[in-house]
Amino acid sequence: MIPILYLSHCGSSIGGGEKQLFYLVTNLDRNSFAPYVICPDDGIFAEKLRNANIHTTILNLPQWRKAKSLFIRHAFANKLTDYVQHHKLQLIHTSDSWLNPYMWQVKKRINLPVISHVRNILSTKQVAKYRFNRMDHIIAISDQSKATLVNSGIDQEKIDVILNCVDLSEFQPRSLVNISDTIVVGLVGRIEPFKRQKEFVEIASIVHRQCKNVKFYIIGSPLDTQKHKKYEREVQKLINDKKLDHVMHFTGYRYDMAQALHEIDILLTLSAGSVIAEAMATGLPVVATHIGSTKNMIVDGVTGWILSSNSLEHISDKIVKLVNDSELYRQMGNAARKHAEDNFHIEIHNQKIHAIYDKLLNNIR
Repeated sequence: MIPILYLSHCGSSIGGGEKQLFYLVTNLDRNSFAPYVICPDDGIFAEKLRNANIHTTILNLPQWRKAKSLFIRHAFANKLTDYVQHHKLQLIHTSDSWLNPYMWQVKKRINLPVISHVRNILSTKQVAKYRFNRMDHIIAISDQSKATLVNSGIDQEKIDVILNCVDLSEFQPRSLVNISDTIVVGLVGRIEPFKRQKEFVEIASIVHRQCKNVKFYIIGSPLDTQKHKKYEREVQKLINDKKLDHVMHFTGYRYDMAQALHEIDILLTLSAGSVIAEAMATGLPVVATHIGSTKNMIVDGVTGWILSSNSLEHISDKIVKLVNDSELYRQMGNAARKHAEDNFHIEIHNQKIHAIYDKLLNNIR
């Protein structure tokens, strides 16, 4: 078996990136690969890995470019290198771009292939900042991410687009014949400006004026920081100002996402993410904006809609259309599940990544 190191973004919580990493390492071909995971902190995700018999280590690597890291970052790069050598690891795969400089430092010390998995929207400046030109291979989860990399000078031969996957056995479609009298539109994600909960409230206000039988769920919680708590208060104030308290519900962070998605009827996403695959596997139509992986994952007009992020009215119109047309709702929901089965299966995802591993490892043998 070939031992591979995975660098995780987080160990104390589970977001989309952690879910995707878990799918990958727990479904590797164990006859070929042995996964080792390093998390920056301990907690629910690290424990989940350990419970799945994944070799898990806690090593909090300081952010490479922070001034306070200047005098310690090379010492931590040495620690990471020692870890790699001790376990005779043959490849490193990171789920967080900011860890790229550490992988490059290890590569300089002991030559082995490194892979960076791009799960967010990058700028040209970030492509240079995070040393993507030093990576042996890059996995992007959308054509949009790949385009930024290519436009920043990265050889497109080094980039593969591999969509997020979902556990189809966990995320099952609901046994629903007709859309219920009370319809729930949900937005999933950490409460922060990037996830655009304030725009969700604006959309809810427009929909509520036309459809009194619709409720809205904000599924997620903020980080325990002043910035994120402030944004949460702004969202709550906007709900009060719009007089939506009786139809808007904060669920908090949900560990049981499969059940959470069974409690909503339509997913609205304004920031993309792995929840798209989860919602479609659950048989939910997805209304989304043109960002990140939405174009790669949603079949516009078939499994949902992809709309301009600048037109809240247009987004609201599509939600109202689904609310008022139960046959269209069922058609889109069924098409979403079928599309998830054909495109988001874990086996399909892992086979593509296995092929990259084989190619890189064969080049150094």
